Amino acid sequence: MSGHTASDKTSGPWVDISLDALAANYATLRAAAPDAEMAAVVKCNAYGLGLAAIATKLAEQNCKTFFVAYPEEGAALREVLKPLNADAAIYVFNGPLPQTMALFQSAKMAPVLNSLEQATTWAAETDGAPAALHIDTGMNRLGAPLSEIDAIAALSGLNINLVMSHLACASDPAHPKNDEQCKLFGAVAKDFPQARASLSASGGALMDARFHFDLVRPGVALYGGSPFDIDEARLEPVAVLRAPVVQLREIAPGETVGYNASFKATAPTRLATVALGYGDGMPASGSGRAQAVIAGGRARIAGRISMDLISLDITDHKNPINTGDIATFFGEGIRLFEAAKSCNTSAYELLTGLGGRVDRRYL
Repeated sequence: MSGHTASDKTSGPWVDISLDALAANYATLRAAAPDAEMAAVVKCNAYGLGLAAIATKLAEQNCKTFFVAYPEEGAALREVLKPLNADAAIYVFNGPLPQTMALFQSAKMAPVLNSLEQATTWAAETDGAPAALHIDTGMNRLGAPLSEIDAIAALSGLNINLVMSHLACASDPAHPKNDEQCKLFGAVAKDFPQARASLSASGGALMDARFHFDLVRPGVALYGGSPFDIDEARLEPVAVLRAPVVQLREIAPGETVGYNASFKATAPTRLATVALGYGDGMPASGSGRAQAVIAGGRARIAGRISMDLISLDITDHKNPINTGDIATFFGEGIRLFEAAKSCNTSAYELLTGLGGRVDRRYL
């Protein structure tokens, strides 16, 4: 994925997406939790990388269970999966609403029920169609509270084939809340003996077997992002964000760069202006902090990131840089984890924030 120059003939940013790296990460996760089914979370346009291509590759790796956030996402996913695995299971995290019941049935999706109200509606309006149940074990975000579990278990006509919960602190495997949630979930899941159990997403998948249960549902780890507070070397980079240099300039000591004059040259300075900005998903919080790889070396962002442009300080660069050369902001030479940290954000946000102008190129 290296060696990009002006001959690539692009005027704007793009992201190289390695489907082989995606498959490798899926295999790594499978090896880490060999006794559980390895599902895949492909919500938010497969974490910004393109639902159709990502889901197709995962289905080719024999992934049989997928999770999305909204039923509209699930319906689009069903169309992608029809030629590959028409019977693949699709679960919708946010559950059903009255206006989406028909879509669940036409696209053969299962909701993740998050409350007694949702469970009652689903049982009454479907003829034993399967559903998952999300039990809140301490996240306090989405999921049925423990006070509702007995009533849900007693509902007539409710076909729960998966019970799940979500770890609040998996980014720190040593956090005591992980063990608390694991024990609580194991105890409550016994109220649904006919259903499989799922507690872990990416973080739990790479933790010990206590957290794996019957099914694991990784998201960010599939796409090369560490689910932990430190980088995870076992995961290969899937997405590589690149953009071309559109102008070179030299400024004198005392001159400033960009909005609010936040960068002031203290010596003769050479700059490369790159066609990438916060409008493309490069966070403005990376201003003056984040770096790019260009012409075999690193260059720091000088001044504020604007909507369409970034200035790189290339004063000390050893190799010549020309208009049209390509700068790489994460994925090759700069790990996604490092890039996110330099922007004071997460890998999740960097990936899902990639804008519509960023061309997705599948390798």
